Amino acid sequence: MKQQLIKTINLIVILLFAVNLSYAQQEAPTSNKKIKVFILSGQSGMAGFGNSTTLPDAMRKGNNRILMFEDGKWQPLRPFNVYPEQLMKKFRLSEFSFGPEISFAYAMAEAWPNETIGIVKQAAGGTGILAWNPNWTKEQADRTENAGRGNLFKALTDKANAACASRDCELMGFVWLQGARDMQFLDVAKEYLPNLEAMVDGVRKKVGAEDMPFLYVSHRPNAANIPDDLSDMVPKEIEGKSPGAMYVLKAQWDAQQAIPNAKMVILRDLEKHPEDFHTNTAGLLELGRIFAEAYLDMPKKF
Repeated sequence: MKQQLIKTINLIVILLFAVNLSYAQQEAPTSNKKIKVFILSGQSGMAGFGNSTTLPDAMRKGNNRILMFEDGKWQPLRPFNVYPEQLMKKFRLSEFSFGPEISFAYAMAEAWPNETIGIVKQAAGGTGILAWNPNWTKEQADRTENAGRGNLFKALTDKANAACASRDCELMGFVWLQGARDMQFLDVAKEYLPNLEAMVDGVRKKVGAEDMPFLYVSHRPNAANIPDDLSDMVPKEIEGKSPGAMYVLKAQWDAQQAIPNAKMVILRDLEKHPEDFHTNTAGLLELGRIFAEAYLDMPKKF
């Protein structure tokens, strides 16, 4: 009960800030200062199933200081994604969906009140990390049955480069939420760390920001009784639909040391949609705030 109350209070604070910031900044003049840009990518957890109708109108419409790069141009950040009818019905979405980018961007705008925040997001549900490999091939991507997704590394880096070609940008960070798909394929799960290293290194080089902070998630469901510290864990195959889960979790733990300027965010159980494992609206708003707090706690060069 107490935990739920805390979540509710946090949600109210986020929404009130969004309203105040949106009204204060919606007429803000265009500045010649660089946009502080964050790249967000990953699977369905990053794509998100947040319900836009629960947000205040100001947040649904956006403002001129918190932007997203979509349709080849910078524009106010707002929910805009429409899923196929089956998913809209399943997650009770009647308008648009969103992910953690909304509350993350608003939290960054609060932390940097004199800056313009930009979000470049690309996410694909149910997709393994090999779809984002710098040396992408259909054969490799299809090891997690994702060849049909196309070259997501190229799609992501092309979008980030187009964003910064259209307006002067400062790339501030790369936020990643992915790994569940790889857990389902034992052989790929065992290779998760080198694949993650290659992806991060490739993105940094391709967008010209080799010191860009990398922030990523590692899930620790409370019911699984998995400790935070996996330093001494020897991963083993487990029964069920995700036989490689422990290999991916171990790789995510080790990535903190293997990847320069990287930080792992451990997520316990956020609020979920009824009868589904995906994070709901309140959980996504909380997740964005968690990302922002973790990012601001990272040592950076400004």
